[in-house]
Amino acid sequence: MKSRNRVFGFLVGISMLAFLMVSCATVPELKALYRLPPSSNQLGGHEVFFSLDDARGSKDILKEGARNEFKHFPGNIIYSIARYKEAGFRLGPYELTDMIKDAFNRRFENMGLKVLHTAETGKPELKIVLQKFTLGFAKRDWVAKMRYEARLIKDGRVLATQDISGETEQYKIVGTKGADQAIGGLLTDAVNRLDVAKLLEQARLL
Repeated sequence: MKSRNRVFGFLVGISMLAFLMVSCATVPELKALYRLPPSSNQLGGHEVFFSLDDARGSKDILKEGARNEFKHFPGNIIYSIARYKEAGFRLGPYELTDMIKDAFNRRFENMGLKVLHTAETGKPELKIVLQKFTLGFAKRDWVAKMRYEARLIKDGRVLATQDISGETEQYKIVGTKGADQAIGGLLTDAVNRLDVAKLLEQARLL
């Protein structure tokens, strides 16, 4: 009887271990590497208050095809950054809007622009209005899309705007590496394409 109980207990233990291993293995990670352009002091001496407005109609990053590939996706993205021509380093899991805000902050500071943490009277505000950020999967291709509007505001008036949209595709070979490359490539391209100097020029602040 004791031998039978030991065998039963052993089988239960093995089953629980297998369940835990499978559960852990099925929790996917979506990763994004943001690559900074060459640093400069192009906007040295200028300062802005930076804000991000999440205006997406749906807060879901994954579209239907990608949801099937990323079952049990926790929602956060494993975010890393890389300075120009340097290896990247991991910062950790970020919510999408926090990741995008951090990437813009780093880009601005990389140009010599001083980023204010609180709004100040008489100082311009650079607002990013996020309109779309999605990852889809169809016909063995990962497709990442992002769209936003940049607004330069001062004393409650919008002085200049830029509309930026981007799309990145990566072929799926093994696992979700292509998805990571699509998201990282999209983030890098969309953030680095914003022409901050042109915004300031249009607003006659440069």
